Amino acid sequence: SLGETRTRYIRCIKPNKQKLPQVMEHLSTVEQLRCAGVVAAVTISRSAFPNRLEHELVLERFKSLWTKGAHHESIENPSLQDSSSQFYEENNAAIRVEVENLLATALKSLETKKAGKIVRAFVIGKTRAYFRSGALEHLEAERVRGLSKWAIEIQRIVRGHLAKKGFVRKRNAAIRAVAKMRMFLQRRRYLRIVGSAVRLQTWHRCNAAVVLVAQLRRNFNSTRIQAKWRQMVALRSFVRCRAAAVLIQANARGAIQRPKYVIDIKNKKEEAKLENQVVALQRKLEEAERRRVEAEEAAKRQQTTVVVVKEESEEKKEAEKEPTPPPAPEPAVAPATGELTDQQKTLMDESGKMLEYLRKEVFKLRSQNAQLRQDFDLLKENNQRLMDANASAGASFAALNQHAKQLNKTNAKIMNEMQQYKSQVQRMNMLQVEAKEELKMKQATYIAEVHSRLQYQKTMGKIVDMIQERCRDSRLVDDVLALNDECESEYMSGPTGLDAARGVGGSANGPPSERSVIGRFTSFFG
Repeated sequence: SLGETRTRYIRCIKPNKQKLPQVMEHLSTVEQLRCAGVVAAVTISRSAFPNRLEHELVLERFKSLWTKGAHHESIENPSLQDSSSQFYEENNAAIRVEVENLLATALKSLETKKAGKIVRAFVIGKTRAYFRSGALEHLEAERVRGLSKWAIEIQRIVRGHLAKKGFVRKRNAAIRAVAKMRMFLQRRRYLRIVGSAVRLQTWHRCNAAVVLVAQLRRNFNSTRIQAKWRQMVALRSFVRCRAAAVLIQANARGAIQRPKYVIDIKNKKEEAKLENQVVALQRKLEEAERRRVEAEEAAKRQQTTVVVVKEESEEKKEAEKEPTPPPAPEPAVAPATGELTDQQKTLMDESGKMLEYLRKEVFKLRSQNAQLRQDFDLLKENNQRLMDANASAGASFAALNQHAKQLNKTNAKIMNEMQQYKSQVQRMNMLQVEAKEELKMKQATYIAEVHSRLQYQKTMGKIVDMIQERCRDSRLVDDVLALNDECESEYMSGPTGLDAARGVGGSANGPPSERSVIGRFTSFFG
């Protein structure tokens, strides 16, 4: 409905007659505003209540002007900020009362009395608050003053946070710098200790190596002397053993060869006997041939009897059985021509068979003799080899036994020396560890003293700078500077001052005067 709407007047102003953008004709514009009554309305409104604000805007903008302990409702309620809500329409009177209380409290100093009545610097309307001349400026000034107070508090907190953050950053940087410096000093000290330890170990190892080389040379020379002596002894023993072995071999070979020699003599005798028999048979054959020829010649002349021939043949057979041929008997009566021929043929056949058999036997005996000689030579060579191998093995075993004994003695000496070296190394390690611990303690004491001195100087410098910046009392500043100089002089003259800087050890906590001065400053700045 029309009752729920709000009437608004819209006046259109032409900035220029040419209807161009970004062009303003001031005279024409002012004339239009004057004719439309805008200037008069503004003049009238400025003469009584020149400023006006809605209730929600007043509560939102000047809520910081509530006095401490004043009763007011929270303006953060969303129903108070929403002007179109039904809750706001029903509680408009409560909002007006809250705005009136807020403005009455904030503008109480601008109230005046006319004709016995108190005239306020504002008037509360239905939806707006109207302010007299200077009232809104007073509210803005009060608001700015309150905001500046809270801004100072916020700035204090923010600056404190930034200063603390900067202090933490500087402290961390200082800690890192001190850690780097300590690391550098510790590393340099460690490298010096390592260099010293390396030089000490080199010197010790050089001495040990010199002793070891001398001992090795002595052992080498003694070994060579022992080798030469053992070689000479072994050579003498070898010569004696070789002579004995030669004698033993000669006796053994003689004992082995004597039966063979006897057998060979017997074989030679049998061969000579066989050769003699062969010669005798040949002679008999020749004699028989000669007799046959003579018998043939004599047969022509006369006839011989069979008895004489038989006797002659019997004698011949007996002569063949005997080793030496019997002397040829004188021919008796010549046999007959036909009978002598048959007997002679038979005798010749038997003699040829006998010679062939004897030749085969001689050949067999000779081949057996040659085979036995070869076997004997082979056995002789094998025996010689075995005896040589036995002698060399015995000599090698004796040499190895002597060498093993020498090695055992040398090993025992080396083990004893190793035990001595190990004990010496352990003692050196213990001394080195004790030296390291002592150096660490001295270095830690010195570093703690230097750190405390640096921290003390930094703290004193900060305290003096802070007092010079913030303190307005010149006498207090002079007293602080005098105390600082006194502390410096006491520290430099004390056991932890110049003497500590030159290398004399001192306490890390400082003298009692220094602790008392630091306690004064700590208690003074709380």
